Amino acid sequence: MKLATPFRNARTLCALAMLAAQAVFAQSSALAPMPPVAKQAPAFVPLRMLSPGAAIPIRLDSVTVTTQIAGRIAQTSVELVFHNPNARVLEGELQFPLQDGQEVTGFAMDFDGRLRDAVPIAKARGQALFEDITRQRVDPALAEKTVGNNFRLRVYPLNPGAKKIVVVRYQEPLAAGAGPLLYRLPLVFGERVGRFVWSAHVAAGAAPRHLRGPLADTAVTRASDGYDLYVEKRDVLLDGVAEFAFPAGGAPVASVQEFNGATYFYAATPVGAHVGLRGTARPAPSRVALYWDASGSGAERDHAREFALLGAYFQRFRDVEVSLVPFRDVPEAAQRFKVVRGDWAALRGVLEAMVYDGASNFAALPAVAADEALLFSDGLANYGETGLPRLGTRVYSVNVAVRADANFLRALAERSGGRFIDLTRATRDAAAAQLLDVPGRVSIESTRGVADVMLASPYAVAGQVALAGRLTEAQGAVVLKVEVPGVKVMRVTVPVSAPGTGSAKPGAVAPQRFAAGQWARLKVAQLEAEYDLNRAEVERLGKGFGLITRGTSLIILDTAADYARHGVEPPADLRGEYERVRSSIARAGEVDRSAHLERVVRLFREKQMWWERDFPKGDRPVAVIEKRAEAVRERQANRADSAADLRVAPAAPAPAMAAQRSAAKATGPADAPAQSLAAGSVGSAKDKAEEAGNMAIRLQPWAPDSPYARRLREAEASQVYRIYLDERASHAASTAFFLDVADLLISKSEKALALRVLSNLAEMNLENRHILRVLGYRLLQAGEPATAIAVFRKVQELSPDEPQSHRDLGLAYAAAGQTQRAVDALIEVVTRPWHGRFPEVELITLAELNAVIATASMKPDVSRIDPRLIRNLPLDLRAVLTWDADNTDIDLWVTDPNGEKAFYGHRLTHQGGRMSADFTGGYGPEEFSLKSAKPGKYRIQAQFYGHRQQIVAGATTLQVRLATRFGTPAAKEQLITLRLKGGGETVFVGEFEVGEGG
Repeated sequence: MKLATPFRNARTLCALAMLAAQAVFAQSSALAPMPPVAKQAPAFVPLRMLSPGAAIPIRLDSVTVTTQIAGRIAQTSVELVFHNPNARVLEGELQFPLQDGQEVTGFAMDFDGRLRDAVPIAKARGQALFEDITRQRVDPALAEKTVGNNFRLRVYPLNPGAKKIVVVRYQEPLAAGAGPLLYRLPLVFGERVGRFVWSAHVAAGAAPRHLRGPLADTAVTRASDGYDLYVEKRDVLLDGVAEFAFPAGGAPVASVQEFNGATYFYAATPVGAHVGLRGTARPAPSRVALYWDASGSGAERDHAREFALLGAYFQRFRDVEVSLVPFRDVPEAAQRFKVVRGDWAALRGVLEAMVYDGASNFAALPAVAADEALLFSDGLANYGETGLPRLGTRVYSVNVAVRADANFLRALAERSGGRFIDLTRATRDAAAAQLLDVPGRVSIESTRGVADVMLASPYAVAGQVALAGRLTEAQGAVVLKVEVPGVKVMRVTVPVSAPGTGSAKPGAVAPQRFAAGQWARLKVAQLEAEYDLNRAEVERLGKGFGLITRGTSLIILDTAADYARHGVEPPADLRGEYERVRSSIARAGEVDRSAHLERVVRLFREKQMWWERDFPKGDRPVAVIEKRAEAVRERQANRADSAADLRVAPAAPAPAMAAQRSAAKATGPADAPAQSLAAGSVGSAKDKAEEAGNMAIRLQPWAPDSPYARRLREAEASQVYRIYLDERASHAASTAFFLDVADLLISKSEKALALRVLSNLAEMNLENRHILRVLGYRLLQAGEPATAIAVFRKVQELSPDEPQSHRDLGLAYAAAGQTQRAVDALIEVVTRPWHGRFPEVELITLAELNAVIATASMKPDVSRIDPRLIRNLPLDLRAVLTWDADNTDIDLWVTDPNGEKAFYGHRLTHQGGRMSADFTGGYGPEEFSLKSAKPGKYRIQAQFYGHRQQIVAGATTLQVRLATRFGTPAAKEQLITLRLKGGGETVFVGEFEVGEGG
C-alpha cells in the first residue's frame, strides 16, 4: 500500500511509478532503437506516506496549513491527520522532497493528545535509537535527510483504528517574479480530504493577490502589521499549486535574531536596480563538453525543457564542436558532434534516444578538453566515491528535476566560475539569459561590525542577493560589490542593527526573526557539497541549530526515561523529569571496552580448545542421534514460546523426530532441499566448482520461473538488455528483478551491462542500507571489490552502530588487497561492545581478521590488537550466512556425510563441525566451521524462521560465503546470493565435496 500525501492514493502512486519507469527507455546507438515515451515532469512531487504492510490504504483525514511571511522569508507548518483502518500496528514512512531553498525546521507528533516537538540527534545515532526502540514497541519518530533535498519521516506506531497527527515545518526564502515576491503552496492530494484549512499572515504593506492555482476564494483581511489570509474547505479534492504575490519592497531589510549568545542577521537585498542587470552577451565557445546524466533517475527530468534550453544555446553559439559524455554508473566514451549554423539535429537525435538506467557516479566523470561544460543532471550522486568532480573548465549545471541536490549542482558550477540554472523555478527566457549572458557577479567587498558573512550565491536571482552573518557590534554593515562586464562597478550597502537599536525606517514592517536558522542553512549548504570533508562541522551545526542535515536528524521519543536512558536532550516540557531520571541511572551496568575485551578473550580461548581437539571421522553413534533429537525438541519448545512475538511469519513446524531419524539413516543428506520460486542463486545459471586440492564448492543451479526470467533466459545475448528495458517498468520496485537480470547478463558475458543493471539498487530507495548491503554483496560476488568498498562505506556511515557495517567493509577491503584497511575495520568489530542481539559476532570476525593477517603478502600493523586474540585457526570448510533484513531470524544448516545436521539446536557435530551462536534478530552472520573434513558431501541450506518487522519486505535477500582451506594461502571462496519469501521456507544453497586425501 502506498498513500501519497499531498497526496495520492495507492492506485495513483502505482500509475506514477509505472510512468516514471517507462519514460524514455530507448536504445543507445549500439542497440535497435525503441520509441521513447513522452513525459511531462510534475511541478511538485507529492508527499507520500508509505506503509507496505497495510491491507487497506491509510487515509488522510485532514490537512491544516499555517504560513507566516515576513521580509523575504516564509515559514510553513503542515499538520497531517492520518487514520489507520487496518487491524494491525504499522510503521509508516512519510517521504517529502522539497524545492531548492526549502528546508525542514522541525516536526512534531501527538503523544496522548499533546504535540511533542522533535530534538536534534546525530543521524546514524538517531536511526539506531529509532530501530532499537521500535523493537520494544514504544512510540518513536525520526526525521532524516537522504540524498539532495529529500527528507523522510519514520513514524511508529500507526495503531489499528486510530489517528496519528504529524506536523512538518519548513522554511524558505521567497522567489521574486517580475517585481513581486511569490509564495507557492503545493496542494497535491490526489484524493478527497475531509477538511482542509489554510491560514497565513503576511507582513507586507500591500495586500497579497492570488495569481493562479487553487484557493482563489481565499479571504484577505487587513491586520495591524500586514494582512491575514484564510480559507477552509470540507470534503474537497484539491490538486496543483496555489500561487500568491505581494510587493517585495526596494530597500534591504535585515532579519535579526539572538540565538545561543550570538546575534545573527539575514537579508535578501535587491541589486538589479543598481545596474539594470541582465548581464552582457559572452563570447562564443568553440568547444563544449556536454555531460548528460543518463542514470535511472534521469528519466524523471523534463527533457523538453532541457532541449529548449539547448536549442537557445545553439541558436546563440551557432558553430560549436560538442563532446557528449553520457554517464550512469560509469561514463561512456565521448561522442563528437559538430553544430553548424545552429543545426544540432544529430546531437538531439542521440539525446532523444537516450537510455536512462543505472546509478549516478559523478566522481568518475572525465575532464574533456573544452572551453566550457554543460551538465544536465539532478545531482543525486549515489554511486562510487563522493565529492565534486574536477572537470577542468567552467561548468554550467542545469536542473529540471523536482527531486534534486541543488547544493551539489550549485557548488560544482559556482566554484568553477560557472552558474547553476534551476529550470524548475526560472522561466525559459530567464534560464536562457542565465546560460547565455555574462552575469553580474556579487562579492563581499568590506564589512563593519559583522563576521561570518556568507552569500547564498554570487549571482543575483531575480535581481536579489541573499546574505547572512553574525553581528559583533550593535550596528554593522556589509558592502557588496556588483560587477558586470562593460558596466561600471556598483556597490550596495546593507545596514544591520541589533534588536532594539531603532535603525528600521519609520513605517517599515519588522520581519519575523528566522535569521539564525537561515545563516546555519547557508553554511550547511556550502559544507554539504563536499560532505565527506566537512561531516563533523555539518553535524555540529545541525545539533546546534536544530536542523535536519546529512549528518543530523530530528527525533521524538516516548518518555523522559527514554531520553535519559539514551542520553538525548529532551524538549523543554520533559526537562525536569529527564534530569531526575538521568541522575538515578547507575553506571555499574554499562559495559566498557575493557570488560568486553576480557569476554572476547574468554570466548576465543574456548574456540581454540575446540580447534585443538581431535574429533572422530567415522559414523556417528546412536547416542549422538538421541542427543540431537533432544536438542531439537528443546529448541522447538523455546521457539514456540516466542512465536507470539513474531508479528508477520510464524515458525514452520520442525520435521517430526521419526522423519529426522529416518533421514539420518539414509545414504544421502539428512534433508532434501525445499526449493521454491522465491529462492535462488544470483550467480551462474550452471554448476560452479572451485577445486582446492580434493575439495570443491558446488553452487546449486537455479532459474527463476517468472515470465520475465523465461524471456531473458531464452533470448540471444544481444537481446537480453532490450528485453530487460521492456520488462523494467513492471518490476521497477523489485530488487529481485535487477538481481536476476544482472545474473543472466553475466551468464551471457555482458558484464558491463550487468553492473549497470545492478547499480539501479542504489537508486531504488535513497540511503536504504539494507538494499545497499545487497548491492555491495553482489558487487563482491561479481568480482568488483573496489566498487563494493564505496557502497559499504556508505552503509557504515548510515549504520555505524551495527557490527555488520564494519565487517562488510573490512571484507571488501580484504578482497581488494587493501590489507591494513581491512585489519583496521575488522578490529573495530572485535574490540567494540555491541548490542546483545549480535551474539558472538566478534568470534566470527576474529576468524576473518586472523586469516587476513596470516595470508597477507606484507604483514599489517597489528599493534591495536590484544596479543591474546592473534592466532590463525585454519579450516578445511567454512560457511557463513548473512541477510539484509533486520528483526529477522534465518538459520544456517549444514548436513555432513554422516547425515548429521549442524544448526541452531545442534551446534557441535560428531566429527567436530561447529555452528556459531544463533542470530534471531537480524543480519547474521551465522558460521559453520570444520577443521578437518571427512570425505563426502556437505549440504548447505538456509531456513527462514520468521521476522518481527513493521514494514514488511517482499523478500529477504541472503548471502552465503563458502570457503575451503580457509585461513591458508590455498583458500578458495565462492559467494552466492539467495532470496527467501517467508517463515518456514528452506532453500538449498550448494555443497562442499571432499575427496579422499582432501
